[in-house]
Amino acid sequence: MVVPPEGPPTPEGAWVAQAVAEGLPRALGLLAVPAVDRADRLRAQEALGIPPLTLSRATSIRVAEALGASRLVVGTCQLEGGVVRLALRLLDVERATLSAPLMASGPLDTLPALIQGLAWDIALSGPTRPSRTREEFLALRAGVPFEAFRSYAQGLAASDPALRLKRVKRALALAPGYDEARLTLGRLEIETRDDAAASETLARVAPTSPLARTAQFLRGAALLHLARYREAADLYQRLVGEEASAAALSNQGVALLRLGTASPRASVVFRQALEKGAAFPDLSFNLAWALLLAGEPAAAAFWLRGLTRREAGDAAAHLVLSWALRKADREAEAVEEWRIAAALSPSYEPLASPDPSRRFERILASERPLVPEGEGRSGAEMAATYAARGEKLAEAGEREGALAELTRAAYLDPYSARAHVLLARLSSESDPDKAAGELRMALWCRDDATVRLELAGLLMKLGRGAEARAEARRVLQALPDNAAARRLLETP
Repeated sequence: MVVPPEGPPTPEGAWVAQAVAEGLPRALGLLAVPAVDRADRLRAQEALGIPPLTLSRATSIRVAEALGASRLVVGTCQLEGGVVRLALRLLDVERATLSAPLMASGPLDTLPALIQGLAWDIALSGPTRPSRTREEFLALRAGVPFEAFRSYAQGLAASDPALRLKRVKRALALAPGYDEARLTLGRLEIETRDDAAASETLARVAPTSPLARTAQFLRGAALLHLARYREAADLYQRLVGEEASAAALSNQGVALLRLGTASPRASVVFRQALEKGAAFPDLSFNLAWALLLAGEPAAAAFWLRGLTRREAGDAAAHLVLSWALRKADREAEAVEEWRIAAALSPSYEPLASPDPSRRFERILASERPLVPEGEGRSGAEMAATYAARGEKLAEAGEREGALAELTRAAYLDPYSARAHVLLARLSSESDPDKAAGELRMALWCRDDATVRLELAGLLMKLGRGAEARAEARRVLQALPDNAAARRLLETP
């Protein structure tokens, strides 16, 4: 992650710092070195309540951790007599160690070339080797006039939204092929709710541009805001076909949900997003909302309960949890969650009764989700270890030890389908009702035809034929030729 270098507190110093913070990640991306985009850094700062223009060393590390970045680029810039001098250092986030400075200097109008040269040096110093030779990389430098580059960077540094738009538009007028400026203009138009203009702006980014996917992803968000759901669904389907990122899948699910007739399909897509996105809050919320709309309130409550524990201040999550609990006939819990939602956001007080017409699903503005603060990544890793131990103990016939290990795994990572399935199999003889509950939780985590058939068979043994046949029908919806499901369906 690149932090704007410290420099003189002048308008010229400000735009040079922002030019480095914007241009360096872009240049690193051309070398296939993963780097946090400036827009994603600013989004993370906003989410963490950190002012956009000033980053201390401590807050920089906090933002980097929220974005999953392992290294920070920090440093200084100096301006004197039309000459710019940059001194950048790499800070290892985990070890808190600083590298020797990387230096570059030259006339101010050579700043784009200086940034590109520093990107090459940073790429050489890291674990990811550059994907191109230096000659190939230098040949990629866009032929943007310096005045367009300056105007664009001045727009990035401007605090006034109107001036920001004016500067970025001037940069595009001077260099119509300046895709970085066009992408930023599209973002600014979305931020000012001019989604129609944003859609047109972003559509002009060339398909061959390195920024084409980012532009298309943002354009999809604008289309969703404009209620052009079929276009958005098709756009995200194309992006998913190229690379099935968690965010592209999630926004595709939002488009399907808003088309009105595809909520079961939407929940499948949201589950796929979660498998890629490690239970990020917005993904969990979207899946829960889709499950509630699809008539699965218990499954929705399962996901929302975990979300409200991690994100206690998420008023919408508390409100939708209250609706899911009410539909699942858990009235006392529903009232308590509604009270929490109303306390957090008084506008929710009149919404005690479920209202499926609400647009609660969350549109993602970036393909880089924020890492939730305090997210138990180590907990999930420990859960996997416990699950593996439990599986080995079960195979060795040590049932009690296996149950203890698997119970720990499910506690540490309640969204691990594997732990719930293993617990169900261990409990199927001694406590078949508990086993059925574990299998349902496994299916809420991850839809799996084999597990659903296992649940259907167990329900049939428990004398709950109607429920068993309903599960068999769901298997046949996805796998029409499944013989085992068909046999269950025909069982009297």
